[in-house]
This record gives sequence, C-alpha cells and structure tokens, in this order.
Amino acid sequence: MFLPGQMGHCDHRHNAGKEQPVPLSEGCCAANSPAQLAWPVLRAKGRAALTSVPVDEDARALQEIGTKLRIARNETIFSQGEAVTYAYKVVSGVVRLCKHMSDGRRHIAQFAFPGDFFSMTESERHNFTAEAVTGVVLMCYAQGRLAALRDARPTICQRLVGMLSRNLCRLENHLTVLGRQNAKERVASFLLYLAEHVGCEQDDVVDAPMSRHDIADYLGLTKETVCRVISELRCERVIETPNARQFVLLDLDALHALADGEHYLAAA
Repeated sequence: MFLPGQMGHCDHRHNAGKEQPVPLSEGCCAANSPAQLAWPVLRAKGRAALTSVPVDEDARALQEIGTKLRIARNETIFSQGEAVTYAYKVVSGVVRLCKHMSDGRRHIAQFAFPGDFFSMTESERHNFTAEAVTGVVLMCYAQGRLAALRDARPTICQRLVGMLSRNLCRLENHLTVLGRQNAKERVASFLLYLAEHVGCEQDDVVDAPMSRHDIADYLGLTKETVCRVISELRCERVIETPNARQFVLLDLDALHALADGEHYLAAA
C-alpha cells in the first residue's frame, strides 16, 4: 500500500478520460510484473511480509481476475451513492476519495497512491466519490470474483486485511490531525505524509501531484490558509517550494516537531 509511484516522485538531491477496462493479458506493459500489478512492494522499515507464501503466487491469482483501466486527470471513477461493483488498486497516479456537500463544499477523506487499494468494502453503495488527481492507471477487480478468490486463497485474505488495517491506522491519525492540530501543524503533518509515501529524506524534493485546493480540502483548511502556512515554513527555512507542485524538505526535525506539538514545549 506504500509503494512509491511516478506521481509521488522523490528527487534525491542531498547537498545540492475513462477508457474501457482492458484485460491484463492484452493491455499491460511488459515492464509491469504480476507482482507490481497485483501487490505493492512493502519497502518501508519494519513492514515485514505477512506470510511466507511467495508474493508471485497471490499476484498471479489476482492478475487472472483483474482488468486495467486508464482514467484522465480530474475524471470521476465512481460517485457517492453508486452501486459498488469493483475494488481498485492504483498502479500509477493518485486518486482522491471525497464527499461533495450540497452547498458546494468538498472534503477529501483520503488520497490513494500507487500500491493502494480502495473501494474494498462490503457496502452495497459507495460512501465517497473517487476522482483522478492525475492521469491514473488502475487495476479493477469485480467484487464477486475478489470475494471468491479470498475464500479460495486465505493468504490473499490475510494480505488484504493487513492492508486495510494499515489504512485504518492512517485514517485514525488523520482524525487526530483534523481534531487537535492547528493549521501549521496540519500542513507539517501533510508534508511528512507525502514524504512517507515516497521515502524522502532531508533535502529531498517531493513532487506533490495535488493542488493547494486539494491540500486544503484534505486538511479542513482554506486554500488561503494553506498558502500562508507554506509561505511561513519557507521563510523559516523549513521547506523550499521550487514550484507549485514541489517541496524541498530542508528541516525534517522541525516538521516532526511541529506535527508532534513539540514546538509548544520548546516555547515553554
């Protein structure tokens, strides 16, 4: 679920429109192995494999029931209230899961990055709308066929439960961000969230595919507040912004201190 992809790019410089689904056997690039298409590679520290069964066996089983779908930037994948027919995995690009209010407001609940699964639900209808932040490539799994595969292969069920558990932890952390942090702490937490997805370190460039408006709707802030906080962090030499879609993380310790509330202790 945490595999870095092309839209979550990290440049290491230390010291310096919908298509019809295409069957995998017909439409996938040769460079994409079954494991890349079906399962994320868990490369972060401490994330060990959930089973000793070779990944390729489960990947091959998922590959057989999956289809590939390309979605253009800002196109809708499914809408809130529509019937749930597929589960999805992001192969490339970034997806936002959001709610649109009747008065025009929008809340983004989650971003799905390369390797992330979404719409893994037992509900009959979608609770959120899924939209492509960038051009995306998705693997689609019919819910009925995926349920049958889970029953037939317990290792797949085990892996999916592990992914859902990590996703739940991520959402719980986000509730803390929204409920207890001020604007500056929220933006710092978001930058660390991006860095986690791409494995960035000090002085690395983080490509942010989402707009300032997206960031604001994810953090429960206004676009103007997000821009103001980013300017403050830039003036404090915590980050640099080469352009509107890139951040250079100059001081990770300062970002962690902000996100953890340690700046209050230092001020006291």
